[in-house]
Amino acid sequence: MTSIDATARAASRTRPAFYLILSLVMAAVIIGGFSRTVPDDFRASPGLPSLLFIHGAIFSLWVVLLVVQPTLIFRGSIRLHRRLGMAGAVLAAAMVVMALTATYLSIHDNLVPSFFPPAIFLAMNTLGILVFGGLVTAGVKLRRKADWHRRLMICATVSILGPGIGRLLPMDSFGRAAPMVMFGVIMLFALAGPAYDLFTRRRVHAAYLWGVGVIMASMLITGPVAFSPPTQALLAWIHST
Repeated sequence: MTSIDATARAASRTRPAFYLILSLVMAAVIIGGFSRTVPDDFRASPGLPSLLFIHGAIFSLWVVLLVVQPTLIFRGSIRLHRRLGMAGAVLAAAMVVMALTATYLSIHDNLVPSFFPPAIFLAMNTLGILVFGGLVTAGVKLRRKADWHRRLMICATVSILGPGIGRLLPMDSFGRAAPMVMFGVIMLFALAGPAYDLFTRRRVHAAYLWGVGVIMASMLITGPVAFSPPTQALLAWIHST
């Protein structure tokens, strides 16, 4: 009985429900946020650029993967998880390209949300998707180290929660504080993992020090990057094309 109990405890440590629950909550935020705007987006006149719909479809696939992958781990389907993981890596690369394209189109076609100055929107989206790409890349490279892999992938998804949060919350009512409110909510999700580590392991895993650290650093430099000469020049070029 002792060996059986030990095996069960080991399984529970390698397949904790926390990651599945957090993934479901993040998926709910993204779906809930976009469900408030997607119907109007389809009825918009003039219609949105087709590339934005492709962008939406690709990111929707990531939301599905976000829930499916921890579900497979929780059920013990490691082999299928790994197979889908390689497809997820390709999907993540496509997401980086489409996010940068969508940011350009949104600024070019004056589709930037009213609560964000275009410069902040450009810097925030660009930094966010680059952080996402970097964390996914690190997560894939460390896929044999499950403790690092799952934490980095969680952080990667946290880094792209902004659009869902922006649609879910009444951002217009926050005025100039809207970016800070969004950053604050994102950090709540980013710190959920470290808090869980402290509760269960009595220490924060090094993966979170990197993942959450990079997310926080990207937020801190968003303002300086947004109003730097290169970003202002890029913004002027987008408006002129």
